[in-house]
Amino acid sequence: MFPPVKIISGGLEIREFGSRDAARVAALVAAGDRTALPPGGPGAVTDVEGWLAETVHRRRLTGEGVHLAMVEESSGEIVGSIGLRDTDWEAGHSEIGYGVRADRRGRGHATEAARAVGRWALTDGGMRRIQLHARLDNVASLRVAEKAGYHREGTLRMAEWDGEKAHDLAVFSMIATDLRTTELSR
Repeated sequence: MFPPVKIISGGLEIREFGSRDAARVAALVAAGDRTALPPGGPGAVTDVEGWLAETVHRRRLTGEGVHLAMVEESSGEIVGSIGLRDTDWEAGHSEIGYGVRADRRGRGHATEAARAVGRWALTDGGMRRIQLHARLDNVASLRVAEKAGYHREGTLRMAEWDGEKAHDLAVFSMIATDLRTTELSR
């Protein structure tokens, strides 16, 4: 089980989604902007309260992963989501993923959140390794991984299917010794 998460970093509050987010999450769902919500987020406005009450917390409590909101401190707006999934407690690793609303991209939110959540997972979260996969054609996500301090390890060829064609994925990781290097370079 992951401990509760609340991280303040670079103008963001990164925390578990909760009931106080119901109106904001419902607005995102109604607007059709799924980029600010994690995979498996509510599909309809009527699903929001149940998702917030059960699904989000169950993931953390069972140790599957965490669904976290990226909240801009200055506005209180949810600008994106970040989370951990496919957690293997015995091996001590989890995969990080993120998404930012289209109207809030290019402001460094994903980079700051990926760095902060990676650091949290490797310290307070009990992980030894955080991995990240990004499609090779997603230049913005590749840059986020690099700027956040993840090390590129290679390419998984034809590893993701989007419903129409296969895509190659870049593989990145962060381990505890990387934290010292990242801190020194900041």
